[in-house]
Amino acid sequence: MTEESLVATAQRLQPQLLSHFMTLITEQRLAHAYLFNGADGTGRQQLAQVIAMRLFCQNVTADGLPCEQCSECKRIMAGDHPDVVTVIPDGQRIKVDQVRYLKSEFTKSAVEGNQKIFIVDQVDRMTTGAANSLLKFIEEPVGNTVALLLTANKNLILPTILSRTQIVDFLRVAPSALGDALATAGIAPSQRYLLATLTESVQAAKALTAEDWLKNAQTSVGQWFTAACAGDERAFVRVQTELLPLGSNRDLQGTLLDMVVQVWHDVLRQQNAHVAEDQLAFPQVAKVSGQMAQKLSIDRLVAIMTLTLETRSQLAGNMNFQGILEALTLQILAQIPR
Repeated sequence: MTEESLVATAQRLQPQLLSHFMTLITEQRLAHAYLFNGADGTGRQQLAQVIAMRLFCQNVTADGLPCEQCSECKRIMAGDHPDVVTVIPDGQRIKVDQVRYLKSEFTKSAVEGNQKIFIVDQVDRMTTGAANSLLKFIEEPVGNTVALLLTANKNLILPTILSRTQIVDFLRVAPSALGDALATAGIAPSQRYLLATLTESVQAAKALTAEDWLKNAQTSVGQWFTAACAGDERAFVRVQTELLPLGSNRDLQGTLLDMVVQVWHDVLRQQNAHVAEDQLAFPQVAKVSGQMAQKLSIDRLVAIMTLTLETRSQLAGNMNFQGILEALTLQILAQIPR
């Protein structure tokens, strides 16, 4: 099977946005700063790269698309074009040296022509100082430049940047289409619904299932949940013995917290309706989550859901992962009727 091209991927994921931006370029109406807001797997990176290719392409197709074959297109796809500046996080943050590089490039004119494009992915991972540097560039662009800022969550972006960029919200991947793609990729049925709540990217889903990480995490979160639902204080111990080792980096810690949200969301969904096990994020504890749906009042369940949802912002605020989970466990235990 041949690998799908960048243009084909953008056409499949975001056909309307692709057509819109190709028209803007053709009519020379492209603005100088955009914020692409879309979850992983929605094609924000691919569309940004196709826009860059279209700006420099030597043989634009009859449909107004980049050819992907000329030397300019190939250099951009290889990350080798001096007038296409791309920055992605190095680890958990966009680092200081990356910001210095970006700031130095902001002050330079195009090397080979009169056009320059900046693509900054996961811009929400910039420090406040770096974001302010970016803001200055947006307010005072040098020459004929375009900035494409990419994020999976625009709520984490400084309001000053939001107000000075054109925000483009990407359509979500249809759950049914993602489920079919996960099945084709060989993902186990018991993991598909959970993965569809965690990511919209088949590639990211495969990464989570590698070396049985997701299987182990699904089991451990399920056991922690079962203990918590029983009012068993050993749920607190399971944080350190089972959950903590699975969160070896900040991304995996965030995924574990999202899984905690989903296991309680299973309870919420079962309060007023029967939900098939293959439509639950944690089918292996379906009996326990069903019992809790009947046992908990809506007020207590909403209180627990609120607590779980707050954990993500706590992690983003650099709170200790173990501390977040231990505090959450104690708060949940306090909500469980004895």
